[in-house]
Amino acid sequence: IILLYKIRGWEEDIMNKEILKEIVLHIVLDLAQSIKNHGGMLNERYLHHDFTHQLQNKYDLLNLTNEKTKIILHPEWPTYKKQTDLKYGRYKKNKETKQYLPDEKGTAGFIDFAIGDYKAPYIGIEFLMSFGWSSEDAIFDFIKLLDKQNPFGVAISLIVILRDNKLTKNKDLENLEKAMNMAYEEALSRLGDNACDASRELYFIVVEIDKNNKRQFWHLERNNNAFIKELLKL
Repeated sequence: IILLYKIRGWEEDIMNKEILKEIVLHIVLDLAQSIKNHGGMLNERYLHHDFTHQLQNKYDLLNLTNEKTKIILHPEWPTYKKQTDLKYGRYKKNKETKQYLPDEKGTAGFIDFAIGDYKAPYIGIEFLMSFGWSSEDAIFDFIKLLDKQNPFGVAISLIVILRDNKLTKNKDLENLEKAMNMAYEEALSRLGDNACDASRELYFIVVEIDKNNKRQFWHLERNNNAFIKELLKL
């Protein structure tokens, strides 16, 4: 009840922001530990709906019917939109290389969920769910979350890798971990001087789930700029 009261009375103070961060991270970590591999029917949208279902059931962050309730949860938040005077990061996909790049003449990058004030949300969240590692999609998610032109104080990424059979191990496991780290390094490289500094909190989580719902976890260790093989602990 106290949490709900504080969120509904949203103000730009660190206590409310910290409460929001803790709420969101607990839901994201619960998803990483509890979602089941339902096979080929799954895509990223299932993950989106599960996340908002859990969030909205507990905390009324998006209510279009109550004019007195401030909307705090913003799905598909655009980093650039003239009509609402959002002028943050802009991006473009290179037609030849198929790579996403920051581009001051490009178009908006859409954040799966932004939480906070619409004009400058405090939390940015990206989800990715695929069968196998999807390198360029991961890089683009990281770019948007790491771009210092975007207003986030907290950036959260959850990547869910589904497997038709068993979890990766041995050489395949080494290659997967290399791919994770390469995606993070590549995002920073493409951003160059526009990469955020250490004041932005990063919570990047990867979970791999096999057909029997066994799983293994990684999270970004900011000090080492690398993913380590364990679940993030709050």
